[in-house]
Amino acid sequence: MNKMGKIKLFFQKINSLSPAAKASFWFVVSNVMLKGISFITTPIFTRLLDPTDYGITSVFVSWEGVISIFATLSLAGGVYNVAQTKYGHDIEGYTSSMIALTFVSSLLIYTICITINLLFPSLFQLSTGYLVFMWLQTFTNAAITFWLMRKRFIYDYKSVITYTFINAILSPAIAILAILLFPKNPAYAKVIGAGVSGIAIGLYLTIYWLVKGKKTYEKNYWGYALKFNLPLIPHYLSSTLLHSSDKLMINSMISTAAAGIYGIAHSITGLIGIITQSINHSLIPYTMQSIKNGNLKGLKNTISACVALVATVCVGVVLFAKEGILIFATKEYIDAVWFIAPLSLSTLFSFIYGIIGNIMYYYEKTWQMSVITMSIAVVNIITNLLGIYWFGAIAAGYTTLICSILQVTAYYFVVSRYEKNLNKIIDLRLFALIILCYIGVMIYSMVFYNSFWFRAGLIVAVLIAVVVLRNKIINVFKNMKKNDENNNG
Repeated sequence: MNKMGKIKLFFQKINSLSPAAKASFWFVVSNVMLKGISFITTPIFTRLLDPTDYGITSVFVSWEGVISIFATLSLAGGVYNVAQTKYGHDIEGYTSSMIALTFVSSLLIYTICITINLLFPSLFQLSTGYLVFMWLQTFTNAAITFWLMRKRFIYDYKSVITYTFINAILSPAIAILAILLFPKNPAYAKVIGAGVSGIAIGLYLTIYWLVKGKKTYEKNYWGYALKFNLPLIPHYLSSTLLHSSDKLMINSMISTAAAGIYGIAHSITGLIGIITQSINHSLIPYTMQSIKNGNLKGLKNTISACVALVATVCVGVVLFAKEGILIFATKEYIDAVWFIAPLSLSTLFSFIYGIIGNIMYYYEKTWQMSVITMSIAVVNIITNLLGIYWFGAIAAGYTTLICSILQVTAYYFVVSRYEKNLNKIIDLRLFALIILCYIGVMIYSMVFYNSFWFRAGLIVAVLIAVVVLRNKIINVFKNMKKNDENNNG
């Protein structure tokens, strides 16, 4: 069979998958495509902007990430996924009312921020013009997110991919053109150019939702959303802190160079995060619907397969960490290889607690989630402070791993109190086996990190073992399937 025939056969297999599996695949593809274009365009912007102007754009993005949590109340997040099940009969009306609530909330928060900026200009280190544009971008991004979450929920992956591709091309292209046209104000040009296409699409979708839903203030919908999501604000803030405190503390306690090395490791393991985030997003509606319909066996098999897939990707990243660093950076950053192993395992645990978190969303236990995340954020800061002081920067990778393990444990304990059949959804024995295998590979890769052929040889050996023992492996899975059927009655 020629290459075109193999490609055609591959897509035929993809099209034969279930709607959930097919959507998962294409959501991963769209996210990888989006992040890939971002990686490609970053070197272009660093050459078009001097460090000061590039720093302004970075400050803009950082502040938007923090302020948007308060401005939008994250209404297009977990609460919207639950609402699509709870208020499925009037989802257009619910969405239009959430658009109105987001507008009121964002207008209030950004009015406060602009007032503060006028009184204390040094606080945000941004002019008022940036904050006004930030408000417009934050609000319209929320309208887009509602639309994307709805399309993901109904497995309409074609619409999601179309938007992702258009935005991934237009945003950097317009930003580059704007910088070239307005060289005297390159930072403004970059920020506005990168956001203008999204704002145009967001304004269109705002009108679309309002016309379709025909509701702005709906007391029951506003009350439900605020009751659900306000307790989650500390959770979202703590999550941001969990992802940034280690780099900030390394920079403060050791050096900027050490923080840069750690940042490279974070960027490489962040590629795994693209996959895990995409899979988890596609699992959200399936998880909600499976628990509601009592399809726990199918949900358990899907989750187990997804965890095994993510673990396999993590193993690949760990085995070829050295080569990955040399692709992304230079030999000056080679010490980042020692961070990748714990950070990759942390990513795997993060994926697992994300899955358990979906179940927590289903039972609307948001305040417990916030308490756990805030507690873990405090633990992370304390362990970073002590670990970095005693052992240096390398400790940050392992404190991140420890906190991820603690978060999985806490989530599982809380969810087990409400979902009595959690053992029929989460296969702890399989997870333990996967993690033990990963740890073995992690130790092996660190011992032979200087020998490419030893690390590549491990993969070859595993593939040979799978081929030789394929019949026994198949029988094991068949027995596991029979045991599951017997246990489920």
